[in-house]
Amino acid sequence: MGPQERLFQILDREKSFPLAAYTAIHKGLDYTLKIKRESGHVSGQELALGMAGYLKQEYGPFVGIVLKGWGIHSTLDFGRIVFDLIEAGLMRKQEEDRLDDFENVYNFEEMFRTDVDWLDDIRTELGLETSDIRPSSEKSS
Repeated sequence: MGPQERLFQILDREKSFPLAAYTAIHKGLDYTLKIKRESGHVSGQELALGMAGYLKQEYGPFVGIVLKGWGIHSTLDFGRIVFDLIEAGLMRKQEEDRLDDFENVYNFEEMFRTDVDWLDDIRTELGLETSDIRPSSEKSS
C-alpha cells in the first residue's frame, strides 16, 4: 500500500481534519524550508512558525476562518497532522521529534484573529481614514 492510500486510511479513521489541511502542512513545510534557506530537518516549533507565515500569505485576512473550518485550533493540531503524515510515510521525523514539540508555540487566537478589520489594509493603501468610508448616516456633522 502506498503513502496516499495510507493517508486516506488515516483520514477515514481519524476524521479530524480535511485533506486540505494535510496539503497545507506540506506547502507550509516547503515555505518554512525556503525561509530557513537550508534543506534538512525542520523542528516542530520551526514548522509551526512557518505555518503562520505561509497561511497568512496564502489566505490573508481569512486565515482564521479557514483554520476554524478545517478544525485547527492550536499549534498542537499542526503537530497532529504532521504525525499523521509521518504515519502515512509522507513525511519523516528524527528520533527526538515529539508531538509536544508543537504545543503552545504561540498564542493561536492572537496569531490568527478572526475579528480583524481586514478593510484596514485596504483603507491604508487607498489613503482613506476610517471615517471617509462610513455611511453618511454614521458621520458626524
